[in-house]
Amino acid sequence: MNYNPSIHTLSNGVTVILDPMELETTNVKVHFNTGSRDETPQEQGITHFCEHMLCKGTPRFPNKKAIDDYMDYWGGTRNAGTGNYTLEFFGRILGENVDKLIDFIGDTLQNSLFDPQRIELERTVICDELRRAQDNPDRQFSDFISKTLFNYATASMRTLGSIENIMSFSRDQMLEFISRRLSATNCIICVSGRIMDTDAVLSQLESTFAFLPTHIVPENTEILYSPSIAHYSKSDNSNVKLRIGFPQLYQETFENRYNNMCLSRFERHLTKKLMNVLRQDNGLVYGFGAWGVGNEKFCINGFSTQTSAQNLERVVALIAQNCYNTYNNLDITPETIDRYNRKDRLEDADWLESAGRRADHLIYFYRNFGRLYDYATSIDMRNRVTVSDVIEKSRGYFDGAMSIMTYGADFNADLASVWRDNFK
Repeated sequence: MNYNPSIHTLSNGVTVILDPMELETTNVKVHFNTGSRDETPQEQGITHFCEHMLCKGTPRFPNKKAIDDYMDYWGGTRNAGTGNYTLEFFGRILGENVDKLIDFIGDTLQNSLFDPQRIELERTVICDELRRAQDNPDRQFSDFISKTLFNYATASMRTLGSIENIMSFSRDQMLEFISRRLSATNCIICVSGRIMDTDAVLSQLESTFAFLPTHIVPENTEILYSPSIAHYSKSDNSNVKLRIGFPQLYQETFENRYNNMCLSRFERHLTKKLMNVLRQDNGLVYGFGAWGVGNEKFCINGFSTQTSAQNLERVVALIAQNCYNTYNNLDITPETIDRYNRKDRLEDADWLESAGRRADHLIYFYRNFGRLYDYATSIDMRNRVTVSDVIEKSRGYFDGAMSIMTYGADFNADLASVWRDNFK
């Protein structure tokens, strides 16, 4: 698969990544480095509300029917999304019509109406979205973990805000917020797929996004970790969701990429062994996998599974015993590393063969490291991983303050004591 992206900077500072592919369609993603973690408590939910209103019409496209008719005519789709540190507008269109999609996204960002009547209607829609999220067990557990370990630093429901906040936001407040948080300096645009005329695309991006201001937008990257053993009781459940985590050894920096690549081999090897012990040998769980939560500055990494309340103590004991044995007698081999490398090549194909995922990958790498992703260098780095480096880079994995988070049926076991008694 051809991979030859290039990076450009518009006159106002917007970063542009062009990623040509031999496809019939083109993906355009406009990414702003801002999200729910950058909001004050009184603002929680406002980025998400603004995202909704930035998709609800402009003078040219005053309603959903006008937008859908336009997209259908030119063979395109469009959407938007909000996260803890992202606000994105994106779409896919037939390659020869990419100018229509760029024009549409630019118009959306510059000329959205924020119609007062539409704002009031959207309040009820977002409140309904929040209620559905609050009823979702996975989101309940995710937010419980975030609140307990990080004081909501990464909570999923923080993105949606509260009913009180949703009902309080005024039109002026939303317009002031987006004028403050959307800037050329925190904007990355990626065009992946069919690019027929590079100069024409860059010229259109230059004129379309010239309206963006150039002020610096601060980011809230602080995260406070409070190690905890905590349970979210759902007494009507029969199973218990279990998460065990330890602070990451290496921060996600460009310089630490090799360290983290070696560490990923250790984590994968350990996770596979634990899966075999818990499911194949003892039949205690249906699934078992790696787990992580945090942000680009700090993360908790470990394991995720669920089991019955009566089996929970045994599951934790087996995890602790096998973590200790594997850590101290690491039996990973060069053949095992080669197998993991081949599996990673398959995962690489997942994003290499998808324009949408390539855009995500390129934006993520540039946002975190300030440069283009070099696929060839990454492959070379992967092929240089050795058994001795995996052993060396994984030392200290279990030294950090552990957290054990559970959700579901109640139980009597002291899981911290179970871990200490068996991690030996």
